[in-house]
Amino acid sequence: MNQNTDKFIFPEKGFYIVVDKVAETDYFLDMLKNKQDSYQEFKYIFSAFVSAARSITFCLQAVMSKYPGFNEWYPQQQEKLKSSNLAKYFVELRNQVQKTGTIPVTHSGFFGGQPLEIVYSYRFEFAKDLNVKDIPDGEVLQLCHNYFTEVLEIICKCYREFDVYVDPRIIFTVKGLEKLGWSIEDLEEALGFPRGYTDIEDWSEDNRTEIRLQVLSRYGSDEELEYFLSKYKITA
Repeated sequence: MNQNTDKFIFPEKGFYIVVDKVAETDYFLDMLKNKQDSYQEFKYIFSAFVSAARSITFCLQAVMSKYPGFNEWYPQQQEKLKSSNLAKYFVELRNQVQKTGTIPVTHSGFFGGQPLEIVYSYRFEFAKDLNVKDIPDGEVLQLCHNYFTEVLEIICKCYREFDVYVDPRIIFTVKGLEKLGWSIEDLEEALGFPRGYTDIEDWSEDNRTEIRLQVLSRYGSDEELEYFLSKYKITA
């Protein structure tokens, strides 16, 4: 396996920070779905969701700015969010929630469904003196879901574009090691093993590299983002 002379050194902050923020946002969105019968609880959880969702791209920039090529790649993704009326609205929404304490959600309920039960409806409603423009029409839950998926599409694109740095599965491939300028011995050392730990003479020379990487992959980090990409049907 050819090795690049420039060995990549991972920054202290890892992509797991971004994934944790995605998981936090997903958690609050699920809670919203289960608290529609309590207006007060719904508002509190909604406030947490807005804060968590808005923080995802902040975390992404804080983590990925140390990785090669990200600062050139990301501005185009920012423009996509800036061109989205829904994303712009949630930026303004987060500012209002955090800076004024306003949680602009109104609710109503009616009997419906089979069996007959109370169906709750939550919608956005700002006071006129706040001068908030382009308030989207529709159910709060669905709009939250739509906004979260817009953000997840950006995260997914980053995950695919910079996979060698952020996807824990890729480092255990020949492609990954070559991109990082690492040898298998470097990988062994990073995992806490002596250099040459998996260089077993009994293994065939033809596929020894693949076998060594397969063995070492058992000690790598778990891949967690794909769960959320699958849950929200993100294929970007």
